[in-house]
Amino acid sequence: MKKVNTRLTIFFLVFIASVLTCTLLRAGGRKPPPEPKTVEEKIARQFHVEQALVLGLKDKGYGTEEVIRLLILATATGKPAEEIGILKEEGMGWEEITKKFGIEIDTLSQETQKLLSEVGAGEEQEMVEEKKPEVELEIEKELKKKLEIEKMESDELH
Repeated sequence: MKKVNTRLTIFFLVFIASVLTCTLLRAGGRKPPPEPKTVEEKIARQFHVEQALVLGLKDKGYGTEEVIRLLILATATGKPAEEIGILKEEGMGWEEITKKFGIEIDTLSQETQKLLSEVGAGEEQEMVEEKKPEVELEIEKELKKKLEIEKMESDELH
């Protein structure tokens, strides 16, 4: 009886060792998923949703901060994001929506800001703001040219 138990134990040890070795070898060749590059990809990964959902919300006119708020509420309440989106589209404010689900608006705001910084939405906004003055300068140049032309035309008329 001891021989059978010993053989059985050895068999299982060899079997388990071979299974574990094969599993570890196969897993070693896998590449990790690529790092998300866009804010939308980062948000989708953060909330474990499809990027199409995030892009769909953006297409409906939601800003990055609103998308994050909506997904936080969906995660916290267990409701689909679309259901919470409908409440927002019907005209409810974020404070009303959070009250409906028993969540503090301050908590939602803090979590939103935290996630905005994690996904780098702040960096994207800074880049947009940096580009904005260049556009304003171009507009200023055009206005100055128009004013000069108008001044020259008025001088010619006198």
